[in-house]
Amino acid sequence: MTHRSRLGAATLLALASVLALAPACGDDGAGGTADTLLADTAAPADTLPPADTLSPADTLTPADTAPADVLDTDTADASPPDPTPVCVAIRGNGELITAHFAALARIAETYGPFEGVAGGSSASITSFLTESMHMHPLLRRCGERDCTRAEAGARLGLLYKSLFGYLGAMTERDEAVAVGRILAVVELAQERGIGELIASGRFTEAFQALVTLLESDDVKDLVNPEVLTLLRDSPDKTKHVTDVWNALKSFGGFSAADPIIFVRPGLVHFAGLARQIGRIGSFYAGYGAYDEAAWSAFLDGCAGPGVGLLWPSVAALDAGGETCGARFAALLAAWRADFIPREDTAQNRLDDRVGAHLRALVVTSVLTGQAATAFATARAAYVQAGEWTLPVAFDDVKIGYWGRAIDVSGVVANTKGFPDLRSSKAMSLGQATWREVLPLSPAEPGLARAYELDGTRVSAGGWPDLEPVLALENAGCERVIYLTRRGGESSFAQAVAGLLGMSEAQRGQLYDLADPASSFSLSLSEAAGVWCTTWDAFGATDLAGIMADAYGAPLEIHDATLVPAGPAYSGATTSASLPGCTPGVLPATR
Repeated sequence: MTHRSRLGAATLLALASVLALAPACGDDGAGGTADTLLADTAAPADTLPPADTLSPADTLTPADTAPADVLDTDTADASPPDPTPVCVAIRGNGELITAHFAALARIAETYGPFEGVAGGSSASITSFLTESMHMHPLLRRCGERDCTRAEAGARLGLLYKSLFGYLGAMTERDEAVAVGRILAVVELAQERGIGELIASGRFTEAFQALVTLLESDDVKDLVNPEVLTLLRDSPDKTKHVTDVWNALKSFGGFSAADPIIFVRPGLVHFAGLARQIGRIGSFYAGYGAYDEAAWSAFLDGCAGPGVGLLWPSVAALDAGGETCGARFAALLAAWRADFIPREDTAQNRLDDRVGAHLRALVVTSVLTGQAATAFATARAAYVQAGEWTLPVAFDDVKIGYWGRAIDVSGVVANTKGFPDLRSSKAMSLGQATWREVLPLSPAEPGLARAYELDGTRVSAGGWPDLEPVLALENAGCERVIYLTRRGGESSFAQAVAGLLGMSEAQRGQLYDLADPASSFSLSLSEAAGVWCTTWDAFGATDLAGIMADAYGAPLEIHDATLVPAGPAYSGATTSASLPGCTPGVLPATR
């Protein structure tokens, strides 16, 4: 199965590529047709309904909300009930990660700060940023008093929206420039005729050209050093030069049908990219040169007036003689000027443990037992250019969760007694630091090889729980909103699971929306609400479309006790009747 893979899952690639860098990956600007890397395209058999056309106005009325279904928001009581704290389960979506930011901004404005967050793959990045924002010193402090929940929600919403401002600044700064260089490697390899050298059997010349390219000053810090080691030390350079070339030329759309994706090193150095993501988290957490006065002016002047608006409109608001956009740009520039020169010694969010400041669960797939042994054997044989196979029993493939012991223990114990297959596969990975986690969960097969966690466990990327609703409930969350897109399960996740021994029966137990007992179906029915976007309909550079769709998406409410912190969301409905969001509603088939 060839997957329209998503570049965005690779930590910073998921952020920087959505801007000026994305066209370098072959993005033609049309919704959903970009050549990108990672993993959230619905299975080929699933034909999604056409995307809703939203008004360009920033104050949105969500699509697909039938008038008869809109929740009654009339409140006759003089004293309204307390707002409902919610946790958010996030589906990974690669380079469309900006949809997370817009949707979470609206969820925060509606329900206030979150009680917890969970996600794998690119959603692990969003979880990191979410925890970072919840650490902001002024999130819950309004002048000399505590903020109301609605005020804190408006502030959190503004922080999410301001990520679009941060990304805009990155297009001229070192994060984006660095990613641009790594993306250029693919084009340079093609321009230098490496493919033609291999096709004509001139492998020595191809080897020299590849090594020269990957060792160049422009990219060597971001290129995975394993690639160069593999080439230099190979006992069969013909074989490994060909493999590396195949990885390079498929860097915009690889196949999930060949188990080589588990053993062949990927081009990107994920630890280096995690470092760039760490900067963003440190900024929002208030680490480094935190300017309380500047932040106060920004939050006080822009959070409340910005509720219901997208970032471009928020940025244009006046906040005491300066626009909100100008205030944010100034405080970001000052912070970066101080932080980056001393980054190696400064306090860094990457060194905090997952869940230390907000309940958080990060997901990865884990090969255990004989599967881990089979991987070690296959990897060793591959490095030596020998023949290898990867026989894996799906029972040995577990779903690993990082987080606080008290949270992860609930997931592993399945405290709610969920009967589904996914819940039975949970295992604890402990409370690692974000520096350890971010190079692993987003490192999907094809972007990276599988990585050894220790002598008996191997991480193979964050694809196995794209609906982490049940995990959050087992961890103690009372009400979970699931942030997703309409459609069936990811074709990539299913293909990878198939390579790792998943049977057709197990596929149904995990992913069949026609079976109310499947893990996917149970996650939808257990969610207190489902935020149902159409992010797959957009190209990564269509920020206006992504923002409008995600910020104004339908919210299907399954729990009548959900109480907003501020005005009720006009897009709330008890039945959106959308596949992948509404329990029992199936995607159309071809």
